[in-house]
Amino acid sequence: MYKKLAAAAFSAALGLSGSLALAAKPADSGPACGAGTTHAAFIDCAGSFEGNLGGSLSSAQIATLNSQFGDNGFSYSAGMLYSKSDAAGNGLFTGDGKNFSLSFDNDQRATGLFVIGLKQANRYSLYLFDGGTAGINSLSFDVKGVVGQQTGGLSHAVYIGNALSAPPLAAAVPEPGTYALMLAGLSAIGFIARRRARR
Repeated sequence: MYKKLAAAAFSAALGLSGSLALAAKPADSGPACGAGTTHAAFIDCAGSFEGNLGGSLSSAQIATLNSQFGDNGFSYSAGMLYSKSDAAGNGLFTGDGKNFSLSFDNDQRATGLFVIGLKQANRYSLYLFDGGTAGINSLSFDVKGVVGQQTGGLSHAVYIGNALSAPPLAAAVPEPGTYALMLAGLSAIGFIARRRARR
């Protein structure tokens, strides 16, 4: 009798925890995120969801990120950057994204896997990108995967990922004076060698 009661209690607890986990996922009853486009191809997307991308991610949003993008190697951790385009100074973006374009400050680049969240009206979608080793420093997009049609400016965007990388260093280009000095040096060596050959 005790074993049957314990088994029933365990089954009930397991069923309850499963239903709580399902209840925590944001509702995605809006347009499919895949209807949206970006100039850099996204790997995967989630949404659109009703709600907001606030000052920090909720536990339900973190669970959605990990379940939706985990198969692609993305796993949210507390050490990742979370920055909003509508924050003071536009966060790590050069602008607020209302013109459907985002660039990172100081030409920095997002490398590896990162997520851009787009918020319009009372809905948002999440897009997974792979910046590789070269990185991505700007994105152009539409909000058809958030609210179903391209409407007025974006409410805000968020970046979720690792720290941004500095722009690649440009290869050094020699100054014209360097070539002139080298030519003068070679001429002097040639002159001296020719003079010695005459003796």
